[in-house]
Parts: sequence; C-alpha cells; structure tokens
Amino acid sequence: MRHVPVKLLLLRIIDTENATSRVSKNRELREIESLLKIEEHKLSYDDYIAPMALWAVEDTGKIARELGVLRVVPKGSYIMGLFGGEKKKGKPEYAGLIVKQYSAKNGVVSIKLYNLTKSYNVPTDLMSRYGVDIYKIYYRGLVNPFSCRTYNVLLSKRGDEDLKKFLKTLVELNQNTMPQRDLNYLNALIKELKTSIDMFNEKRYYVIYRCQRMFSACVPTDLKNAVSESHVAYLECEEQEQAYYYAGVLNYLAYKVIESGGSFIRDQFARPLLAIIVAGLSWKTVPEDMRKMISDLSSQLSGELTWSGRSGQRRAFKQLTQSSKFVEIVRILDSCVDKERLRYALNLVSSYPNKNRSKTKKV
Repeated sequence: MRHVPVKLLLLRIIDTENATSRVSKNRELREIESLLKIEEHKLSYDDYIAPMALWAVEDTGKIARELGVLRVVPKGSYIMGLFGGEKKKGKPEYAGLIVKQYSAKNGVVSIKLYNLTKSYNVPTDLMSRYGVDIYKIYYRGLVNPFSCRTYNVLLSKRGDEDLKKFLKTLVELNQNTMPQRDLNYLNALIKELKTSIDMFNEKRYYVIYRCQRMFSACVPTDLKNAVSESHVAYLECEEQEQAYYYAGVLNYLAYKVIESGGSFIRDQFARPLLAIIVAGLSWKTVPEDMRKMISDLSSQLSGELTWSGRSGQRRAFKQLTQSSKFVEIVRILDSCVDKERLRYALNLVSSYPNKNRSKTKKV
C-alpha cells in the first residue's frame, strides 16, 4: 500500500461524567468545542486502513504473509448433517454423520450414527468401494482455550454422491432388522447431507480457533485423518513454536475483550488475525525472546488443561486467570503492546456499550 501522509486525530470528551449527555451528532462543533480536546491518534493512516483493506478483499494470502504463516483458512469444511436436523429450531430430526460407536472385525464394520437406535453392519470392502472412512473432526463446541477434542464423523473422500451410495447400501443390507424410525432418519440424512473435506496435513502445525463469537484457540496434535468444520478457522504453520505462539496470542486477545467489558461480534472468520496484525503482535513484530516465552507457556498450558463437555467459554477464561502460566502470558503481551493499538485491534472483533463508544470520536 502506498504511504499516505495523513494524521489521524481523536476528539475526546474532557469531562465524561458531566458532559457526555451534552455531546451528540446533532450539535454543531462550536457549541461543544469547550467540552472536547483533540489528540493525535497513535496509529498511522496506513496502520489504520490496511487491515480494513485486507478484510474488504478477503486476501488471506496477504494476511498469511503479514503473520509469517503458510496458510490462513477463515472457515473450515462445510458439512451439513453432522447432528441430524436442528432440534432447537423446531426442524425434524434425522440421522447424523457423527459416529457414536464403531468397530471392525473379521471383515465386518459395525457403525452407529448419531440419532439412530442401534449399530448396523456392513462389509469392510464396501467402505473401500465408496472411499468411506471414519475421520476425526475438530468441531467448534469442542474447541477451548489451549485444548480441544474431536468427534468421529463418517465421510467419503470422493464426495457426497459416494457417501450417499454407501448409506443407501447400508440401508438395503439392514432394512429387515431396522426399526422404521431409523429407516426414516437414514433416508432423510441421505437426502440432506452435504460435505466437503479440507484435510489437515500431518507434517504441519496448526492453530485452530472458533470463528464465531469468542475465538478460543488451541494447537491440535492428533492430525491423522482429521478435518475441520465450518465454525472453525485455522492457521497453518511450518514450526510448532509458531503455532503455540499464535494460540497464546489469540487467547490473550479474547481475554482482553472480556476484561474490557466488550461483547464478541457474531462472525469472526479472519478478524482475530487482523486484530493480531493491528495490535503489533505478529510473529515478525514481537522480539524473539518474548515469542519463545509465549510459545513455551502456551505449550505447557496445552499439555495441562482439560475441559469437560462443552465448556462455557467465559467460564473457561475465568478459570484461566487462576493459572500462573496464563497470567504470565498476559503480563508479557501487555508489556509489548501499545494500548491505543490494542484498543483499535479489539474493536475489530468486539463491540462495546454505547456509553463507552461515545467517549471517543474519530475525525
């Protein structure tokens, strides 16, 4: 981006307690001039506008280069039919692709899918014929700060049509012993399912984070036959140290939103990564010794933390504040980030009550 020699200025209300109600967009500047003071913004015009330019064109390649990583994926694989319908929204239930039970013995595979009453058998070679396998899926509900788990999911590497053919054959082989409910649920799944597979590379290192609401982050270590889903975003890194560093930074930024009283915007996608760049916390920006400290602490937390079920994220971060290792991550990053830049970075991923927004106006 060409350098633009423009200064950014902030108008701040001098006495916020008494003057806020008297300052509004309906008043002329001359009426409220005595209530305001002008300060120079600590961000240059280029620093201020660059993240929005990247966001506008969704240039994940440039974001990856700014972060010094191999790849940025703001939204994982689209898979429809994981849990069979949306009960909360009053929609009919059907079978889901999530595998509740699975075993293979003597050339026969036994599979119980989500929402079905029992397991059903198919020959092992039938799975090979349609490219079907049991994959591990990193699902948003199981991604927590510094730690995550997976579900097993039934997918075909050849796509939807082969997966549907496999399920139709499963029905044909078991229909004589299949309750009508299970038959209806499986037929509905065959009709509804849609899948795409974005496999993780076992030779790389990843940081995955929730790409809706609170962007809790972790480094997955079980990458064999592993895929993501569309509510999870990720970074692909060449070095393990870098992955643990970015997991620490993302969790730090999420914590700072909570600490400052903000609420997370709904769709995050690549926004947390732009926040890293704006805050000046990219891998290329932070001194090497600090990067290593953050990475080491993040790695230690990843090995120690376990979360039961679908842990509430605010509760999880509240628990994190009791960990001396996380407190140290916060202290180190606080020491190397400019408060003005951090405030702007957090505005990319969160919103604040109107009473706070009115205290600062850009001109």
